[in-house]
Amino acid sequence: MVVTLAMESNCLRIDLDLSSEAASMWVPEYDEMYTLPPCIFPHPSISQLKFSGCKFVSSFFKSFTSVNLVTLTSVELQKDSVSDFVSKCPCLEELHLLHCKIPSSYFELNAPESNLKCLELHSCRGNKGLSFEHASIQIPTLLQLKYIGEFRSAGYLSICNSENLIEANICIFYCPNYEYKLVCKLLKNLLNVKSLTLSPSNLDVLNTNGGISLPSPLFNLRHLSVDLGQADKEFPGLICLLRSTPCLETLCVDCHPYCETDDEMLSGVYNADEEVVQQLHLLPSLMKVEIKEFQGLKVEMEFVKHILQISVCLKEMVIHIRGRYYYLDIRMGKDHYKNFKIKKAETIKTLLACTPASPDAKIILK
Repeated sequence: MVVTLAMESNCLRIDLDLSSEAASMWVPEYDEMYTLPPCIFPHPSISQLKFSGCKFVSSFFKSFTSVNLVTLTSVELQKDSVSDFVSKCPCLEELHLLHCKIPSSYFELNAPESNLKCLELHSCRGNKGLSFEHASIQIPTLLQLKYIGEFRSAGYLSICNSENLIEANICIFYCPNYEYKLVCKLLKNLLNVKSLTLSPSNLDVLNTNGGISLPSPLFNLRHLSVDLGQADKEFPGLICLLRSTPCLETLCVDCHPYCETDDEMLSGVYNADEEVVQQLHLLPSLMKVEIKEFQGLKVEMEFVKHILQISVCLKEMVIHIRGRYYYLDIRMGKDHYKNFKIKKAETIKTLLACTPASPDAKIILK
């Protein structure tokens, strides 16, 4: 009764959190969720909806004539309710589905007549709480897409008829058979994207092609951000991607530290006699580079040197090394401490001694 009154009230925004105390965003209690009651005529003044911890049946509602932003968190939906709901919101511009359950083996949103501009799918799941087999998105008006999740064996993400898409954030945690051709097909559908964020799995798959350029270059890409799980394994995939982005202006690389022993930490620092990065073509438009969680690995040092050598218009390179070395300071015992300090000093000295191709380039260590 209270929920129905809220839906029919003269307000701009409705925010309903019906999740139980035992449930969480990560482990929702779908079986005990409250089902939103029917409301045939929601008030036309409502422009924003935010539901959490409930079951939503789109057939219970006729239309949301003025709603332009919807956020559903830990909500259980019906099989085709997402497409049905979007069709009932002619003014909808932003849709965020966070940790939602959709009882289907795949996710599909084909909305050729919608006005949707921003779509986010974060850790949504299908039948029995399992990952989707695949996901398909076809929205001609879409400008921004954020997909974070995983697929079952041989799963993939397909983005079609989205020529207006200019910003994409694709993070696929785990897909055992995520083949090279599927990644290339995905990137081919992002040819108009200007800002792109990719996860380690995408780069790891590109590495299987030996660092060769992509079949379809990303001529419109201006801003690239990548996360690396294991830098030494995923840098070749990044190089493959950089070879296909001739108009890139900014690059951000986050080198997440992975579990390693103290000996591996020390042996992984830069060795000037060993070159481990394949050659890149010139990056004539690259102006700013930011490298986070820099670990001082050989491949990272070579990558920095090479980027400086081929970026003729570079203005600034920012390298964050403090987090890595602070972590090492805590873990290292007294026996390794002196040796570690020497290695750190050598790393910093080597970075500062790099000669950039651009006379205006500045190297900033943080």
